Amino acid sequence: MSRLKSPLAIDIWLLVILALGLALRLQYVHLPMAEAHSWRQITNADIARNFTEESPNIFYPQVSWGGPKDAYVSMEFPLLQWLAGMLFHVVRDRELVCRVLSILFSIGTLVATYGLGAKLFGMPAGRAAASLLAISPSFVFFGRAFISDTPMVFFSVAALWGLVIYAQTHDRRAAWWGIASATLACMVKIPAVLIFAPIAWLAWNDVPQDTGQGSWSARLGAHVRALFNPVWIAAVGIPFAGTGLWYWHGDRLFHRTGLGQAIFHPSGGYSPDVAMAMGPVMGVSHWSTLNQLSDPAFYSTILERTYYLHLTPTGFALTLFGLVVCWARPASRVVVVWLAAVLLFILASAEGNRYHEFHQLPMLPPAALLFGLAASPAFDGAWLRRLTGSRLVPVMSALCITFVGLIGFSYSNVVHDYFRPDRLDLRSISAGHAIERVVPVGDTIIVVEYAQYGANSPILLYRAHRKGWSFDMSSISPHVVQRLQRQFGGAYFATTIWSQIEARQPVLAEYLKLQQRIDIDVDDTALFKLN
Repeated sequence: MSRLKSPLAIDIWLLVILALGLALRLQYVHLPMAEAHSWRQITNADIARNFTEESPNIFYPQVSWGGPKDAYVSMEFPLLQWLAGMLFHVVRDRELVCRVLSILFSIGTLVATYGLGAKLFGMPAGRAAASLLAISPSFVFFGRAFISDTPMVFFSVAALWGLVIYAQTHDRRAAWWGIASATLACMVKIPAVLIFAPIAWLAWNDVPQDTGQGSWSARLGAHVRALFNPVWIAAVGIPFAGTGLWYWHGDRLFHRTGLGQAIFHPSGGYSPDVAMAMGPVMGVSHWSTLNQLSDPAFYSTILERTYYLHLTPTGFALTLFGLVVCWARPASRVVVVWLAAVLLFILASAEGNRYHEFHQLPMLPPAALLFGLAASPAFDGAWLRRLTGSRLVPVMSALCITFVGLIGFSYSNVVHDYFRPDRLDLRSISAGHAIERVVPVGDTIIVVEYAQYGANSPILLYRAHRKGWSFDMSSISPHVVQRLQRQFGGAYFATTIWSQIEARQPVLAEYLKLQQRIDIDVDDTALFKLN
């Protein structure tokens, strides 16, 4: 089977795969961020807008739900948000900018997976791996969602591509591109540290080919010396140092403002001068518990999601087959180590993985590479022509593969369940625009959008293009409203669940009824000007 001659070699079939992946990701690209996982996307869009309107300093990301000024938030390195914020200066449709940026990173992942697969198993395997990611329902949807996981996956694959090239050729240029990518991957989102496992495997096995013929002590010494190669030390040390420095800085921001995105501190809170008046915050843990790990429903959820949403039935079956046959290919072991690290992380963070499908995205590239190993004959045009003597067979194979992939994409029901073009959550958009027309620029708003797990929600404040504070019904009280009004200048109170507040928070409802209510013609939305 053919091999990739250089990282920039042009393959016409790769261009076809990229075109298919791009077409799927451009579906409903103009729709607002009101589909599945809109909360996370709008959090990032809000930070991006603050880079445009407040400060372009990438080291100090700000949110609109942390008060009127200096609302710095502890979070992952905001590269995606900063890039969008800079583009907002020149492109008017901001949500389209967000989607296009994510699509670019997603398509970049297809290219990097193709390159990595080609270096490990040959060009046909690279095509096959890229094709699975091109039509993976979850990778299509999240590949146009404005979340940090998409660039994290891209940089992770690019890192291993560069370091595999170095392991095979000792080309230091590829090594430094891989190290830079690994550093960005870990800073952009910390689960990327999982790539340290395959990097360590590459380093351990970077020994002369004749090492296996010596004594066990000689072989052990060769492996240990490989670990102390300055390039491999840098491949671990530089990403580790860069990531540690960024999250140390993020911890300082958290202790300064009390605002966090659940990195090493829980989200949903505020600084002590605000939090002292709050009720209990309903936090969400991403880590495993004994109950979670002993619950069969957790495993069935992840398995079913992998079968339908992540890999499609055909992709799932061939990935398992690739896992079985890969042991005959020593180059595949780095992929198995990578996949094993991801699966162990899913078990360690069961709570987050159960409720957030995008947490499994790091599993897709190694799974796609195993799929590529199994499916490579169907993507090898030269081999098919030799086997059949027909030039039409590779074209027919490509058409059949595309048809099967699109059937799997449709069968996943991802358009109905995730894109949701016919049932977008438009009420918050209507409420936000109505509030924006009434509340003067510069005035702050206290908002309640959810009954629970809703503190720090960015949605209504983002849609209203105003700053303020966000609570859920368990954490809000008249004391919170009064404190924010008197000490921090809170001017308005808005909610999109007024009927629930009246039923479950009668004391707060009676207090608000003493304020001036402003008519908002949106279902269950209430706006009060605080006296």
